[in-house]
Amino acid sequence: MKMRVLLCAAAMLGLAGPAYAEKPATDAVSKMFIWWNQAFKTPGAYTPENFAKHFTPDATLTLEGRTVINGVEEWAKHFQKIQASGAEVEIVVPFKEVFEKDGMIYNYHVIRSRRGGKPSCALAAGHAVLRDGKIASITLVRHTIDPAKEPLDPQCWTN
Repeated sequence: MKMRVLLCAAAMLGLAGPAYAEKPATDAVSKMFIWWNQAFKTPGAYTPENFAKHFTPDATLTLEGRTVINGVEEWAKHFQKIQASGAEVEIVVPFKEVFEKDGMIYNYHVIRSRRGGKPSCALAAGHAVLRDGKIASITLVRHTIDPAKEPLDPQCWTN
């Protein structure tokens, strides 16, 4: 079901098909994830003040239709918890696809991670709403790739 939703979202964004051209990382969401990736490797970097450089004070994160973060304080706490877990996480930038239209940034990207030394990989598609040049919300659907049932994306970690 999740894969069907992701494929439908990708099709709606015009992303269906096997080949994806890399786009330069110039949009606000790509720039934020470049910071985010570096901050993940830097203990203490996930602060509300640092998130406020990229997000509006009331910014939300909605995953699979459920709002999981509301405000820069929650952004910081949420990712501090993941950072402290010992996991390794990276959002691949540049995104597979990204474009802006009417104050929104649509994207399709890979999320790769390791927990306990075991790699995992997900595809994510969604959009961000911008307000005054900052991210006011990010909405994503994600699909974790099961290498026993489907091919890994070339951007996934394999070990």
